[in-house]
Amino acid sequence: MAKIVEHRNNAPDKYVGKIDAENGRVYSERFGPDDYVGRVDYAKGEVHAHKTGPDQYLGRVDDERHIFAHQFGPDDYVASVDKEGKVYRHVRMGRDEYLGRVEDMRHPVEAAAAWFFFFAPSPDEAVEEADGTA
Repeated sequence: MAKIVEHRNNAPDKYVGKIDAENGRVYSERFGPDDYVGRVDYAKGEVHAHKTGPDQYLGRVDDERHIFAHQFGPDDYVASVDKEGKVYRHVRMGRDEYLGRVEDMRHPVEAAAAWFFFFAPSPDEAVEEADGTA
């Protein structure tokens, strides 16, 4: 079972979720039973969010461990993962930012799930970054 750990500056890192390697289900840690948030497809390298009805396709990871977010048009390169499971947010004109890690990672798609469900900025933060107001 892969464990997802979020990096926090000047504080101990925080356990935020896990991925069941047998069925690819992603769970968010919370008090009480963990919350099922989505799944990974190990064969295709895809991440899907759990929704009522068909699951929503969020993105994928390629053979070079680059994480791409699905959008209209070409997919957007948003993050990467190294061999140890460390996830980095892609910064276009700067050094990539370390966000956290996936412990006991058996496939890079698990890091993509960590990005989409736990590390990706909220839509409001993404707009602020694009405007330069963050």
